[in-house]
Amino acid sequence: MRTKIILVVLDGCRPDALAQAHTPHLDRLWQTGAYTWHAQSVAPSLSLPTHTSMFRGVSPQRHGVADNTFNPAAARFPSVLELAGRAGLRTAMFYSWEELRDLAAPGSLALSYCRALNSHEDTDRIVARAAAEHIVAAQPDLTFLYQGSVDLIGHADGWMSAPYVRGIENLDGAVGDVVAALESAGLRDAFTFLALADHGGHDHEHGSELPDDLTIPWVLNGPGVRQGYAIQTPVIIMDTAATIAHLLELPRPDVWEGRPVLDALHG
Repeated sequence: MRTKIILVVLDGCRPDALAQAHTPHLDRLWQTGAYTWHAQSVAPSLSLPTHTSMFRGVSPQRHGVADNTFNPAAARFPSVLELAGRAGLRTAMFYSWEELRDLAAPGSLALSYCRALNSHEDTDRIVARAAAEHIVAAQPDLTFLYQGSVDLIGHADGWMSAPYVRGIENLDGAVGDVVAALESAGLRDAFTFLALADHGGHDHEHGSELPDDLTIPWVLNGPGVRQGYAIQTPVIIMDTAATIAHLLELPRPDVWEGRPVLDALHG
C-alpha cells in the first residue's frame, strides 16, 4: 500500500543545534530512519526561495524567487503539492507564515490552515495540533507542516543562543504531538515523515552562502526507509520534492533538478 507523507519543515534549524538540544521525538525519527546532517539548501538562503526550491524542484536561478516576495514565473515549475492534487491525492498545508501560500496553486489543496506567528502564544504547537487532528480524521496523502518560531528566535536572540536551542526543544514537542496522535489512532505505520530545515543561520541572520546558512538536516522515517542509516549520497533541498513524488508513486516532472534520495530506501 502506498505510504502517506507528512513533510515537516523546521524553519532555520541548524543540524548542529539539534545535537545540542534535547529532542527525543526528532531523535527517534532519525535513529529509526535515514538521515543526513550535511544536506544543502540553496542561495539565497532565505525562506521563500528555499521553500520554492524545496517544493518546485529547481534552483532560485530558475524559479526566479530571489527574496521573500513570490515571483509568478515560478508557477511554471509544478509544486509537489500541485502534482499530488492533480493526481487525485488529498493534500493539506498547515503553516504560520502567509508568504508560503504560493507553494500550491489555488484549488490544489484539500485544506489550507494558516495561523500567524504570535509571540504571545505557542503558535508552532497550535498549528501542529491542528495538523494532527486533521491527519487522524482525514488521513491526507500529503501534509505540509511548517514550524516557524525557531527562525524568529534566531533573528531575535542569535543562532545557537540558549533561547534558540530552547526553541528547538519546544519545536520537538510539537513534532511529538503529531507522532503521538498517529500512534494513539493506530496510524503511525501508514505515514512517512520527512523532516528538514529550509536554511540555517549565523549570528542574527541568514541569506548568505556560508556553510552555517546552507547546511541543513534532512530526515526520512517510515515504511521502506532504512533504519538508523546515515545517507551516503549528497542531498540537496530540491531532492525533497522528487523524494516525495517517488514515495507517492507520482511521475517526476522533467523540469525538476532534484532527484529522489534512493539511498535512504530499502532495495
